[in-house]
Amino acid sequence: MGAEYLKQELAGLEPLDPWLELAGSVYGGSSLVLRHGGALSISFASKSPAIMRYVLSLSARTLSKWQSGQATLARAGRLLSFTIELSPSQVSQLFPGASPLEPSILEKRLRGKRSASAFTKGFFLISGYAAPDGTHLEFSCSLPVGHRLVDRSLSALHVSHGWERRRSAEITYVKSRADIISLLACWGASSSLMSLEELQLERDIDNQINRTVNAELSNLQRETLAMETLRQAYERIDRSQLSQRTHQVVQIRLKYPSLPLSRLVDKIPGKLSKSAIHYHIQKVIRDAH
Repeated sequence: MGAEYLKQELAGLEPLDPWLELAGSVYGGSSLVLRHGGALSISFASKSPAIMRYVLSLSARTLSKWQSGQATLARAGRLLSFTIELSPSQVSQLFPGASPLEPSILEKRLRGKRSASAFTKGFFLISGYAAPDGTHLEFSCSLPVGHRLVDRSLSALHVSHGWERRRSAEITYVKSRADIISLLACWGASSSLMSLEELQLERDIDNQINRTVNAELSNLQRETLAMETLRQAYERIDRSQLSQRTHQVVQIRLKYPSLPLSRLVDKIPGKLSKSAIHYHIQKVIRDAH
């Protein structure tokens, strides 16, 4: 699956809720700076121009009196640095009735499944990470309020998650494959979801093959040890004390070491049961000690 593959897919989808996805992107950004008079500066960083275009599209669809000049784009190595300057009225529109650092109205909206899906989708686009093998998915939260909002959203989606601090960021992570699949389904990421399910199927098949191979190796090791034990016992024992039938059973057993007893009976002249074969073999091993 991979983070960039998933993000490219999410950026190509229709928004679940433009306002909430933009809010998620804002909190997933690297910084929020409140300016004089209620203006706000938001910074983002990404490797993908598609994600930057998507955030611009959300801004144009969501914010009144949006102008392209409010966004500036620069390159820093492999990353694109992206800054948006919002006017006080646009800040009030994006965070109605509250400061971005105390988004009480937004928190109430995140109790709904669709709202929580939209918010986490926008957040993940900016600061998310997904392991290529689908073993875990992360949201990097540079602000405590961001961690709180992601936590509330994932709880509303019934997605199990944990968190840890790494340097200056709080990382919210999802490790259960079932929860990751559920989250991808909420976002509508069908291609990544299919990729993850195919990966799971391949892993299940690999595990089944490994179990089969391990079982065969274990059986082979047991057979080899049993044959070696029988061979050494047959070499040490006083063979003159053995019956003709015991000689016959042991020699055929050593000749066909991999055959199960149910098929070995066909190699021994005369009618002999599996228990009788087992008796003759054990007699040699026992008497040799």
